[in-house]
Amino acid sequence: MTDNEQNGKLSQEKFERKETEESLRWSETLLRKVLDAIPDHLAVIDRDLRIVHSNWRSGYEYVDEEIRDRSPICYQAYYPGQERHCEPCHALEVFRTGRPITMEKVNPRIGTVEIRAYPLFNETGEVVMVVEHIRNISERKNMDEALRKSQDELLAQNRQLTDLFQQVEHQAHYDGLTSLPNRSLLVDRIHQALLLARRNNHMVAVIFVDLDNLKSINDSLGHDFGDEILRTTAERLTGCVRASDTVARQGGDEFVIIISESAAEDFVAPIAGKIREAISRPVMLKGHEITVTCSIGISIFPKDGDDVQTLIKNADVAMYRAKEIGRDNFQFYSEELNARLMSRMTMEKHMRRALENSEFTLHYQPKVSLRSGLITGIESLLRWQNPELGMVSPLSFISLAEETGLIGPIGEWVLRTACAQNRAWQESGLPPLRVAVNISARQFKQTNLVEVISRVLRETGLDPHYLELEISESAVVLNLDKMITILNGLKAMGIHLAMDDFGSGYASLSYLKQFPFDKLKIDCSYVRDITSNPDSYAITRAVIAMAHSLHLKVIAEGVETEGQLCYLRDHGCDEMQGYYFSRPVPAAELTDLLRSGGCLKFEADGASSPEKSILVVDDEKNAVRAIERTLSLDGYHVLTAGSAMEGFELLAINRVAVVISDQWMPDMNGNEFLSRVREIHPETVRILITGRGDLESVTDAINKGAIFKFLTKPWDDDSLRDMVGEALKHYGSLQHIEKTYP
Repeated sequence: MTDNEQNGKLSQEKFERKETEESLRWSETLLRKVLDAIPDHLAVIDRDLRIVHSNWRSGYEYVDEEIRDRSPICYQAYYPGQERHCEPCHALEVFRTGRPITMEKVNPRIGTVEIRAYPLFNETGEVVMVVEHIRNISERKNMDEALRKSQDELLAQNRQLTDLFQQVEHQAHYDGLTSLPNRSLLVDRIHQALLLARRNNHMVAVIFVDLDNLKSINDSLGHDFGDEILRTTAERLTGCVRASDTVARQGGDEFVIIISESAAEDFVAPIAGKIREAISRPVMLKGHEITVTCSIGISIFPKDGDDVQTLIKNADVAMYRAKEIGRDNFQFYSEELNARLMSRMTMEKHMRRALENSEFTLHYQPKVSLRSGLITGIESLLRWQNPELGMVSPLSFISLAEETGLIGPIGEWVLRTACAQNRAWQESGLPPLRVAVNISARQFKQTNLVEVISRVLRETGLDPHYLELEISESAVVLNLDKMITILNGLKAMGIHLAMDDFGSGYASLSYLKQFPFDKLKIDCSYVRDITSNPDSYAITRAVIAMAHSLHLKVIAEGVETEGQLCYLRDHGCDEMQGYYFSRPVPAAELTDLLRSGGCLKFEADGASSPEKSILVVDDEKNAVRAIERTLSLDGYHVLTAGSAMEGFELLAINRVAVVISDQWMPDMNGNEFLSRVREIHPETVRILITGRGDLESVTDAINKGAIFKFLTKPWDDDSLRDMVGEALKHYGSLQHIEKTYP
């Protein structure tokens, strides 16, 4: 090769080398520009863990030139100022595994950085370099944290809104006091029950429960006690039914229970009984033992209605029927009850107009002394003559007037009219008498009752001494302290006071000592059975004795027979009133009776010789005639009765030594009749007439002491005479013992 060729070749090689160097410089410059253009931090690390390329900024304390070829690479380059805390480069792990690594680290100066290390492979698959990509993610982290906080706040707000919605929904569908479903949810539950019942061919029972005396508890003890009673009632009702049944509070003191069952009509009666028993258990509240009862009405789907409102309405109607017949019981709905409700609504409508239309009038019933027979007083009784309804019984509208609050103005009208009428009688020259006016329990709840009575007396000009107020037991026991204050105030005005309907089941005898009553009226239910029922006999006798020991006069109302009159006279009752002497009459008729000097005429006492008086009781007339004929021939005074009730009446009127009764009578058998005679008239000797096949019943009567002897059918006259003779001797011995040991 010539020198020129050689020189040319060298020049060419030099040119190519220079060109290569220029190209490398350009590539490096280009790489540098590319790296500088990348906002993140990159580093290329070789197998000796030297950084061969990087775009690290001065923010990392070391500039690029200062860390190039630094070996080994340490985190001091990433974390400036922490020379003593050096960790192996992540590139070493990448070289070892050949897999990329991603992690986060916190840089004290710039915040959180994300480190990603990627392997670079040669043609044989060997890792020759590692690229570390470092990105500042502090802003993203901050945004993520802010987003997380925002999400947490939103979640918290959502929870609050959810809780608020649930509270609003609970308030909308559940009762705040008892936490039971309210009326709104109740309607939906019944609707759902009806849908399922139609599908499954089931019945649905709607049970309407109303507490009987919660209002009196609220009035006397306060609403805190009433609320606690309601909560206790809710718990007890829930315990009486299954978890699948619904117990809801309708409102006030009313609850509704829904039961779905294939045979609900049979299934519901035991539940109603269980509810009554549960509710009536006493509740102890702040030292007070409180007893509440309930009235229950029941309607059944589908026979009593096929929609929600009809079933609730009909159960309510049945509940009112339960209240009408005495409360503390349950009743099933019927069409008859529905008709009665409509009649009640019609009556209320007319009653609201009755005062302004002058439809009310007063009738007057005299009270008579059982000693002198003279009229001692007059009771005023309200009557209502309606153009459409005709004469309406007080039993039909008085309770309705109390429930609707109309008893207030009606009661004031009664008081004013009675006082004015009594004043008119006195001014006409008739003997002054006391007029009695009934005051209901509802009227005593008026705060101004005493003022109303005082104003009426002042305006009518009637002396308070000639006014008597009759107060029922139910009114007296509502609030003892309040009632004592009111009654003492009335007594101080000179008004006479009488406890009405004593023995109807509310008050005890001990109450009488606390009140300034002048009279005690025996409830007519006892007077009605006084001659035939040993319990009525014993109670009446005890009440008369007790009242007299408390210096109270006793008046019996509802006297309708001579037997009742004689019994009351014999046992010291002071006064009577009833149909036996006079039914309630208008003022004009009573005026005529007073002017005529009407009085009660007493019949002569029983037989003059009771030792010869015999009563025969038998529904077979021929048998009665045969006995009467036989005994009359022997000089006996024979009384006859065709039934047990007639026999009781004659025993009350007459003094009888021997009673002869047939065993088989339609209204009451001989054993029962003579057993009652023994309790009411223990001095009478008792003989039973019976058939030959009645040995067992006769033996039982003898063992119980109901009879002295028995006479078997058919009998002969001599046997009858002998047995009556023995009975009269026994009667005489009993009288001797009574006289000797009174």
